[in-house]
Amino acid sequence: MEPTKVANSFRIRASATADIMAGEIGLTEVQIARMIELSEREKPGAKPLTENMKIELSKLKMKHSFPELPQGAKTYCKKWLKEFLYGRHEELKNKYVKKGNACEEDGFTLMATELNLGMVYKNTERKIAEFTEGECDLYHNKIIYDNKSSWSLDTFPMFESTNTNNAYWWQLQTYASLWVSEKLVLCYTLNNATIDLVDQALKWEENHDEKYKIAERMIFTKDFFDAIKLSHFPDSTLSTFIEIPDHKRIKSFEFLPDQDLFNDIKIRVQMCREYIITLLK
Repeated sequence: MEPTKVANSFRIRASATADIMAGEIGLTEVQIARMIELSEREKPGAKPLTENMKIELSKLKMKHSFPELPQGAKTYCKKWLKEFLYGRHEELKNKYVKKGNACEEDGFTLMATELNLGMVYKNTERKIAEFTEGECDLYHNKIIYDNKSSWSLDTFPMFESTNTNNAYWWQLQTYASLWVSEKLVLCYTLNNATIDLVDQALKWEENHDEKYKIAERMIFTKDFFDAIKLSHFPDSTLSTFIEIPDHKRIKSFEFLPDQDLFNDIKIRVQMCREYIITLLK
């Protein structure tokens, strides 16, 4: 396959947009200021540049005229190209992803009830455009919703006033390039671990009080905890479980689609494609 044809197959996946968009293209503000400072000393009557300064200025001018992708984007392009050429995709598997997948429906139910969405269903359409691709969780009344199931109470942003996860923000903005949207909503939900996850966590523990403590960190509703206690550690002497009500187990952050970002994404994708061509050649 021709290098150009391979490169043109590259699009930013919504989940990876932050990796591609991170870092500066060309000179940073500090480097621009330094280039201007050194350039001033090339003028007649100014203090002459040292040899090291001449080399530094030359490098800055070269980088300014021929900007390169940041190293993180280059690394991603290499990874993408290996997957594209040889059909092997590394699946991300850890306990956080496992819980997120297992508790996805519970998260949607919580979103539907607490955000008054009515009867909604998970989006199953994956959209592919010229520069981006992705599959949002929910698309309802021209609003894009994305659900992130927190691993534990400790990782759940219950008292945060603003979203601090830049990757999720970029992911939603990428979805906005694929679906006509008026608003973007990032929802964190705190869901009970599934029975399989609880079983796995309790598997090697024999002490019933210790089992109680483990389950207490994984379950947030009383009915489910009582059922687990009865079946897994009925002899526990502890009674410290506190239920977290539904409205406390969801935290949402709203954003507006930023049209200016779409052009930035387009430029970065084009640079990635050019870099992929150099890798193939």
